[in-house]
Amino acid sequence: MKNFIFLTVVAVTLLATFSCKPDVDLQTEHIKIIDLASAVGGGKIVSISEVADDIKYVALETTDSSLIGSTAVINVVKDRIYVTSRGLNVRDVKVFDLNGKYIFTFNKAGRGPKEYSLLSLIEIDQVTGGFNVYGLFPNEKVLKEYSREGEYIRTVKLPVIETGSLDAPKKLNHNCYISSIGKLCRDTVKVHGVVFDSVSNILFEIPLSKTADYMPKEFAQTMMGENGPVIGDKAYNTWPPTVFIVKTEARFIFPANDSIYTLDQSLNYFPSYVINYGSFINKSYDRKEITLAKGNHISLDPLYYIESARFVMMNFIMRDYAHEPYDEYIQVRNRVITVPKTNCYGIYDKQTGFFNLLNQPVKGKLGLREDLKNGPPFIPGHINADDYASALFSAVQLIEHAEVYEVKGELKEIVSKLKDTDNPVVAIAKFK
Repeated sequence: MKNFIFLTVVAVTLLATFSCKPDVDLQTEHIKIIDLASAVGGGKIVSISEVADDIKYVALETTDSSLIGSTAVINVVKDRIYVTSRGLNVRDVKVFDLNGKYIFTFNKAGRGPKEYSLLSLIEIDQVTGGFNVYGLFPNEKVLKEYSREGEYIRTVKLPVIETGSLDAPKKLNHNCYISSIGKLCRDTVKVHGVVFDSVSNILFEIPLSKTADYMPKEFAQTMMGENGPVIGDKAYNTWPPTVFIVKTEARFIFPANDSIYTLDQSLNYFPSYVINYGSFINKSYDRKEITLAKGNHISLDPLYYIESARFVMMNFIMRDYAHEPYDEYIQVRNRVITVPKTNCYGIYDKQTGFFNLLNQPVKGKLGLREDLKNGPPFIPGHINADDYASALFSAVQLIEHAEVYEVKGELKEIVSKLKDTDNPVVAIAKFK
């Protein structure tokens, strides 16, 4: 208990240095410590029954209109299942009900004022269950909103800021948006992003977080010319946060420090969690030998964050400290390449303050052991405001899993009818 109190005091002291905006009143009394350092070298297999009350499986209807590609992302929002193709060139989203029945395909790609370009990002609106589409071309950087039935609602312009350009906005509520700044800029940035309303009024500026000295701040852009690489203009790394909407709040995950910040509906900005890396913190000035598989520190994957009322799940790149390194096999044209991996998921219990690294329930497969229906290891790809976490499994994955393990409940019935060409199956777990 004394160690925990000491860590809290240290964290509060350090957090006072993280903001470059002296006018922001940081609320530090409720910071929770995620003690990664004490967990390194250990770990345990965590069963899904420890973190969720139930899990159900839903087979998505397979028709000519509803076919889903091999890689996709899942959202379960407002009693609907949304499956979006992974990648930048995304044009449609398949929509199903909670029984897996196909409803419609959202696709408004085109050149009209109520349409979006092929190079756009589509996100499911966590507030309404509608669709928010952000154009990636410089002259199309607007947010277009559509209803849950796919009807055009409005276009929201991103405000112009003094330095840098805003990128990938998220919706906090019906009339409030958050956007961080793009990763590269022609000059050093003064804020990490802004909160704005539907008529582009800036409501709040996200303060700059502290960036470690070893993080590269600037470099010369390299372009390919007729005779080889050409050194272009100088550019600056902005190290922006990744924004995750958690119920009615926004969480900010920074790649360059150990704190997770919150912005609430009243636009109060404060640190909620600090990760205690201990001696495993990144202090590497020489990055030549550092890879995702090797290196003398641990880092958090800023692109993955799942939080329920009680639990927080994160993905850590363990490098030299991985106690269960594994290989990932990737099909590339006519051959399979082997990629060494050191990733390890961790789960933090907000109720007890305890943090666990998750051991692999099956060798080489990460996630929670699925002990309720005996399905494959479960890693949620999304969690909604009602704490329903979801993951997507291909038909082949489930068929092969059921050949080795005796699945139960509706999963057993689903697998008995599956063909390897069928649409994926969604697993939905009610987290505590």
